[in-house]
Amino acid sequence: MPGKIPSIISSVLTVILLTIFGFLLTIGQVIVLNGFSEREGNASFATAFTCQGVEILACAVLAWWLTKLLVQKFNWNKALSVIVSVAITTVLGDGLAFVSLLVSIGVAEAMWQAR
Repeated sequence: MPGKIPSIISSVLTVILLTIFGFLLTIGQVIVLNGFSEREGNASFATAFTCQGVEILACAVLAWWLTKLLVQKFNWNKALSVIVSVAITTVLGDGLAFVSLLVSIGVAEAMWQAR
């Protein structure tokens, strides 16, 4: 169990950082969806929140696993393994969150075009 506390720390930090980035993307999404009706906007937000929720959970699990791997198997310093795993999973999560933003805007555009 030597890697449990660092794994918890890396998962929590990853969730916090990805939530902050997701909030900033949501503010941008509000600006982009200006001019769309409520129907398209609600579908777009539901798509974005679903994708980002799954992505945040997956990145938290990955951060947990990666930290435990680095500490137990490769005998890394605990602090260094937390920093590396949080950096890797946050960059991955930010990329996936941006993709979910593009998909959700595409959903709103497709619904608008289908009128």
